[in-house]
Amino acid sequence: MKIAIAAGALAALMASSANAEWIVTSRKDRLTDRDDKLASLRAKAADRGISSVLQVYCLSGKYVSEPHLVLSIGTNARFSPGRLGLTYRIDQREPEPRYMPVDSTGGGMSLWADPDELRGAKRMRVELSPYGSGSLFFDFDLTGVDAALASVACGNSKPGNPRPD
Repeated sequence: MKIAIAAGALAALMASSANAEWIVTSRKDRLTDRDDKLASLRAKAADRGISSVLQVYCLSGKYVSEPHLVLSIGTNARFSPGRLGLTYRIDQREPEPRYMPVDSTGGGMSLWADPDELRGAKRMRVELSPYGSGSLFFDFDLTGVDAALASVACGNSKPGNPRPD
């Protein structure tokens, strides 16, 4: 269900013109009647015709032990199933390499995140390393990230932290 939200928001953002601001969308969870939020931010520029969107949302539900903030990178490209190399750098911190599972749409990948890692940040750079092709680079202007995190808070007293069920 959450993947459908992310895919729909990604499609809408890919179709819109370049925007350097966070876009918050919401939908009512039919099972819990909660209003779920998703904050999205387009990369400053496409790389070789491939655009990217950074998404932040709260993952909760039947198969998740407790809600978590999720950081997702979506693209208009399609990657092979499996894991994809991803390195990100927030502000001037050290780059963080990861191997991320490609999502079911083949267009992105997600990881559970600590909201404190993004709080107050100004810039995030992401390099994707698809197997068998050149790396893709995306630069995100994180201005307004604190408001975006607050909008998708998992319901705890600290914005973006897990919601108690």
